[in-house]
Amino acid sequence: MRIEEADLNTLKTAQRRGRVRSPETQELIEAIDSLVSGTAKSVEIEPGQTAQKVRALVMYAGKAAGKKLQAAVSGNKVLFALKEEKRRPGRPRKNPV
Repeated sequence: MRIEEADLNTLKTAQRRGRVRSPETQELIEAIDSLVSGTAKSVEIEPGQTAQKVRALVMYAGKAAGKKLQAAVSGNKVLFALKEEKRRPGRPRKNPV
């Protein structure tokens, strides 16, 4: 066995466990990668699709892209954006010095 250094981007785009991603999923992953904080995108729900399935596909693509998303259904669209991390305030010290 020979172990070598590898490119992390190649790993992220490689097929995993024999799973082939559909063109729609690839397109979603690219859209998610291009998201910046404070912006949102949407996917229109087409006939024959349900809002739940489209939302699940968006969340799957987010996980595949390594991003945490927030998603919501509004009318015939699924809106998504990067999830903003809310920092909790620290606990107060018992014995302040």
